[in-house]
Amino acid sequence: MDSIIVKINQELLDGWSEVEQNAENMITAKLSEVSYWKYASDEYYSHLPYFHEVNNFKKGRILKNISDEERFSKRTIHSFGFNELDQLIIMQHPEVDGDIKFGISTELYTSETDGTVRSYVIRWYPEKNRPTVLLALSVFRNLDKISKIEVRSGKKNWTATHYSYDTPDGKINRIVRSSSGWAMPEEYDLIYGEDNKLDKLMMSNVVCWKRKVKK
Repeated sequence: MDSIIVKINQELLDGWSEVEQNAENMITAKLSEVSYWKYASDEYYSHLPYFHEVNNFKKGRILKNISDEERFSKRTIHSFGFNELDQLIIMQHPEVDGDIKFGISTELYTSETDGTVRSYVIRWYPEKNRPTVLLALSVFRNLDKISKIEVRSGKKNWTATHYSYDTPDGKINRIVRSSSGWAMPEEYDLIYGEDNKLDKLMMSNVVCWKRKVKK
């Protein structure tokens, strides 16, 4: 697995300069493709399986009645842009409440016909007061019939998440996360309830995430 991660990381870094030079145009193009926006108070939509659970992130709540003029008014307003095929193609939120001069955190998503999703993490300055900054590149793709991988690369580090699927019913049964800065990977076993929804994430014999039961 290490050799696969190294190869994908290098592939991403090889394309860094081209993306960096075209980041501004890429953002403009994605914005022009947005068919509709949805809003949340934090990270909400993601193409990565169990993104919030594995990262121990609190999922945002859906926000309604947000206008185009309001979406950069608060750092907690996350804007998710979808194209006419209902694919998530862009996520944005301001770095500072009500002042876009400090930049807009932007992530672009491109879906390919084989299921691959590429993403581009950028700090964008719409008023051109500072240069656009490319922060990370990532790719989420199939490795084989029973596993997928996401590799996210910065200029000096990378993270990788490997998903293994239980072939009879197609559910993920194990997730392994690793990073260039970690001595050892983190391995999670996924436990499902009778309703086939994720019930627990286990690391060895320790429960590191558990589904809340509605009373």
